[in-house]
Amino acid sequence: MTRDSRPNDFSERLQRIEDARQSRPAVTADDLGIAPQPSPYDRPQEDHTIRNGLIWMVIAVMVAFGGYHAVMALPDDLKAFVGQPVEETEIASTDAPEAAPVTEPEDASHLGDILPSPNVASLETDPLALVDITFNVALPTADTVLGDIIPFDRNISCRLRRPMGDERVVNVRIEDGLLPAPLQAISHAQLADQLLQNVRAVTQDRRPADSDGRVTGAFDSVDVFVTDTSAPLYMVLQDMGGNTLWNLHLAPEVRVAHVALISEGFPAVVNLPDGATVEGLHVGDFVEPHRFGADDSVRDCMIRPWRKPTADWTAQQKAAEGNVLLQNQITSYTKGHAAFNAWYTQALGVDASAYVVAPRRAAHALIGLVPGAPIPYQSMAGRDVHIMRTDTIIAGDSAARAAQIEALHQDMLRSAIGDEFAALDPPAMERSVP
Repeated sequence: MTRDSRPNDFSERLQRIEDARQSRPAVTADDLGIAPQPSPYDRPQEDHTIRNGLIWMVIAVMVAFGGYHAVMALPDDLKAFVGQPVEETEIASTDAPEAAPVTEPEDASHLGDILPSPNVASLETDPLALVDITFNVALPTADTVLGDIIPFDRNISCRLRRPMGDERVVNVRIEDGLLPAPLQAISHAQLADQLLQNVRAVTQDRRPADSDGRVTGAFDSVDVFVTDTSAPLYMVLQDMGGNTLWNLHLAPEVRVAHVALISEGFPAVVNLPDGATVEGLHVGDFVEPHRFGADDSVRDCMIRPWRKPTADWTAQQKAAEGNVLLQNQITSYTKGHAAFNAWYTQALGVDASAYVVAPRRAAHALIGLVPGAPIPYQSMAGRDVHIMRTDTIIAGDSAARAAQIEALHQDMLRSAIGDEFAALDPPAMERSVP
């Protein structure tokens, strides 16, 4: 075996270049006729000691404030949800074909149907018409007046009541509802988290103090029409978007035994029939906020309700054609659903896809067959609402709710720093440098 001398030759060349460089006289600014420039470090420096101290005082107070309420609330509100979920742009998997093109999806419905009113989602491939399902329609508005607000405690374990032997499990699984709802719900943990973000925005990102964000706790709603009279129904209503209010519309002789809610937010149900029970799981109590690949593994309490990709998804078709981005999205949905289904099957004894209406977003859904004659629409006006308990639940007209939300944010800010909001961003102090 002979030793390769090329590394030594290269090293010797580098040394010769360095020796030549060191023997060359340096070129100065005077040689080039350039006037010397003052160093930026010679300018008077701003002293932000007081401001930085105030910033850290605010953050320390808010951490203590949020921690206190997290301990006082059982179970803890682990994570704020802000607005609607945003689809992530995932990093291409090493298993994906390298030569395939990466392009953005052409339309917003590539991961399932988006069905605004008057379309109705069902087990049918094509959406149904609302007029064929119901009559005397009185859709909710942001100012609809509800009845009593009845909070219920969410489950402290990731278990649901097992279906009885004669009960039929049916599912509606969506990302978001497409109808408004006159309801808002916020936890102390969400407020504290948002306030810390606002403090950082003002003190670090130099944004104006009046541009801070707000947690609104806004709800959307979904009509669920039920015509299945074959057995007592165990309804599992699931969303991945946030706060959802489910409005039930039952045909004659429909029997609802139990309603289980699974949500990223604080779900609620209105027009719950007499005798039906309700329970709920808050996803954030058991699962970390989603990031690409985080939900791929089967494990206890993986309760985020992923929808299973179907052949009619545009993304499924384009992934098969080689689109890397959509291949990764489909992989994320497929593995996420498999992990969710493992938990679901263990918890309820049936497959999560056994009977499921699963558009991406919808205003209305049908469980059962299209009725022979349309059934009456059940307005939520004046009707009692069963809602997962949290720290602040607000009903009423939209203006009154907005005022209460603003007061919540201001009260928390005052409790942290007092009335002097300007203390968050005091003018810079200058000192002279001798």
